[in-house]
Amino acid sequence: MKKATMATAIGNLVEWYEYGIYSYTAAIIGAQFFPEESSSVALLYGFAIFAISFFFRPLGGLIFGSIGDRLGRKKILVVTILMMSSSTAIIGLIPNYSSIGILAPLLLIVMRMTQGLAAGGEYTGASVFMNESAPNHRRGLFTSLLESGSLLGYIIGSIFVAVLTGILSHDSMAAWGWRIPFICSLPLALVGMYVRTKIDDTPTFIKMQNENKLSKNPLKEMLSTARKPLAISFFIVAFANGAYYTLLTFLPSYFETQVGLSTLQSLVVTTSGMVFMMILFPIFGTLADRFGRKRFLLLSALLSIFTAIPIIALVTSGSPAGPLVGYFALSVIVAMFIGVFPSTLPMLFPNRVRNTAYGISYNISTAIFGGGAPFIITSLQTATGNKLMPAFFLMGTGVMAIISIWFLPKIGKVERDKNNIQKNGNIEAV
Repeated sequence: MKKATMATAIGNLVEWYEYGIYSYTAAIIGAQFFPEESSSVALLYGFAIFAISFFFRPLGGLIFGSIGDRLGRKKILVVTILMMSSSTAIIGLIPNYSSIGILAPLLLIVMRMTQGLAAGGEYTGASVFMNESAPNHRRGLFTSLLESGSLLGYIIGSIFVAVLTGILSHDSMAAWGWRIPFICSLPLALVGMYVRTKIDDTPTFIKMQNENKLSKNPLKEMLSTARKPLAISFFIVAFANGAYYTLLTFLPSYFETQVGLSTLQSLVVTTSGMVFMMILFPIFGTLADRFGRKRFLLLSALLSIFTAIPIIALVTSGSPAGPLVGYFALSVIVAMFIGVFPSTLPMLFPNRVRNTAYGISYNISTAIFGGGAPFIITSLQTATGNKLMPAFFLMGTGVMAIISIWFLPKIGKVERDKNNIQKNGNIEAV
């Protein structure tokens, strides 16, 4: 379990390291690749480029999910981490618009597409791997550590950018300094790839392989055996990643452009909140192992609906402590959900199609409500001028989650054979 946890978490760390450095350099990237636009429009374009990769995640989930179901869970983890990091490093080498014109944003888009394909297989592949490797009574704890690894990567990335911003002049940071964190992703990935080559595949996959029960067409089989779990997973992930990406990618820029915080103040608030969530994830994961997952998911979604407006109002109130208190309050609600759902959703799907089904449902939902969150909220706020748009977004996705949570089955781990009739003897409550 130690090797499996390290191997899967390091991939999430690399993935979210990239999210961190992109989030905190979005304004610079917008100005470098769309220099003819106003600063606000350039930032919007920067977020749009950020969102583009998410719309390629479903394709990545399908491709790598099918590979995971047919050839092995381990294989996809080695490929995805190398793809993701190499495309991140290339972004740091692309000349800006003034050097090569329209080719600059086009190359940026291609690299973001490549990142999206890799990320589509990375998170769900790692989540399935950990769920199938962990003992049932500690599944919540081990899968929550994946999320802690994600935040650690994000924190490393954001602090890296902050340090560079502090030691370099504004002109140097805009000209070349922003490129350094992107290029430095490659050594991280090489370490992760090495660790992943040293682990065995999951017991579940090895058992199916030995018994010659692997699916030859996971996509076709998924449509006949997993329609209900697909819908449940889609709407639960809508809230999970909608709230998560609002915290991690939208609010840092929102604090600076709308609330009036300096870059350093925004970094202190968001980094403190992320460290807090890193601690909360395994706590909620452990509690869910003991008391059941469904009640924690439901409580988190309900709290988001009833507290979103007060929290965002507090953030924008002008109070010196408002952003910090509001961010921490929202962090608790989000951490309760994020720490629990990774141990719940993958195990809803049959073994034979688990990677494919979870990869598709998770990534389609993430593309719309996760990667699209900063762009959706920014666009609505620009059109309406309403500073409470983040709250309305959270409330809407929270409602979708509550409806889906009610349809979660009474059992958490159900194994099916080709005819969908065999069940694992070790069944535990959601």
